[in-house]
Amino acid sequence: MDEDIKKLPDLAIADLIFTVKLEGKTGSETYKNLIKEIETHKMLPLYKTLVEQLKWTEDQGLVSKLKAENESELKALDDKITDSVENFGESEIREAYLAKSDFYCRIGDKEKAVEMYRQTFEKTVPLGQKLDIIFTLIRMGIFWMDHDIVTRNLEKAQSLVEEGGDWDRKNRLKTYEAVYKMSIRQFKEASDLYLETVASFTSTEFIEYSRFIQYLIFTSLLHLDRVSLKQKVIDSPDVLSVINDTPKLQDLLQSFYNGDYANFFNALAHFSDSIKGDRYLAEHSRFFTREMRILAYNQFLESYSSVKLESMSNQFGVSYDFIDRELSRFVAAGRLNCKIDKVSGVIETTRSDAKNHLYKTTLQQSDNLLNRVQKLSRVINV
Repeated sequence: MDEDIKKLPDLAIADLIFTVKLEGKTGSETYKNLIKEIETHKMLPLYKTLVEQLKWTEDQGLVSKLKAENESELKALDDKITDSVENFGESEIREAYLAKSDFYCRIGDKEKAVEMYRQTFEKTVPLGQKLDIIFTLIRMGIFWMDHDIVTRNLEKAQSLVEEGGDWDRKNRLKTYEAVYKMSIRQFKEASDLYLETVASFTSTEFIEYSRFIQYLIFTSLLHLDRVSLKQKVIDSPDVLSVINDTPKLQDLLQSFYNGDYANFFNALAHFSDSIKGDRYLAEHSRFFTREMRILAYNQFLESYSSVKLESMSNQFGVSYDFIDRELSRFVAAGRLNCKIDKVSGVIETTRSDAKNHLYKTTLQQSDNLLNRVQKLSRVINV
């Protein structure tokens, strides 16, 4: 692309807001960092929204300062639009409208930003520039977690990309879509998109690469079989280049694949806590850790026709009572193909014989086909 993509809006600020909401108090280091960002970017509308939502005491001095700065900048932008309309061509007019749109996006005035981007879009001809506006709206929707804005603009972007979007923008769209789908628990679809874009990742205006890889690993663990996990993730040079930037991420991936279940549970416990502070995954933290435990239990039990509960608890580094409760719950829910003999303390696997079922079905269908052919043959002979 010809120029760097602007970080509009800055999604790191959305992360700060999420953390401040979790903390539920002012005065923390995160709160101070958030206020600093609000001052730096002159985000008066965002500040007023947070004051109302979180019941903060409004800082009148800060409000007066930001209001004066916003009014001054807005006047300069309006003057630029007027000058462009009176003295320049369509390209300059479009750029003036875009500057005002970006202003509203930057300061956190969602409604006015959406309206100004709509007007700018109408004045935009090149397909690439149209997509850039839609991408900003998608990022803005994700900043606010406004599902209507995100879904409408993802649809628009898909339509424009099909008209002839360039390679870079197609990949950016997949990255945006991957993160959004993950945030609404469409992990399988998110996993496919992460894997499609990992080798060509360029969306640094949206997400850090190390965080992107973390999400790729989470979603891949949930949905890839062992062979695919090895080929597409564990042996991927792109993954290997940054996996150690995130503590315990390598432990999570390797221990699961190698069947080192005690270390896997330790790493999983770490991420179970950390993703509670991740605004995309927080509401799915219990689901994620539960599904990962089920995957680990199933993978372990596949190697045995029967195994003692005590042996399994030792393998996973947990107490006998814990593994007993866990397995009983998941067996009752139909998530594990096994049964537990409480008296002897033994787990017996009860795998469904899929191959045998397929064999019987194929034989039955073959018999039916043969009967039809014989009937048809008799009719033809007559």
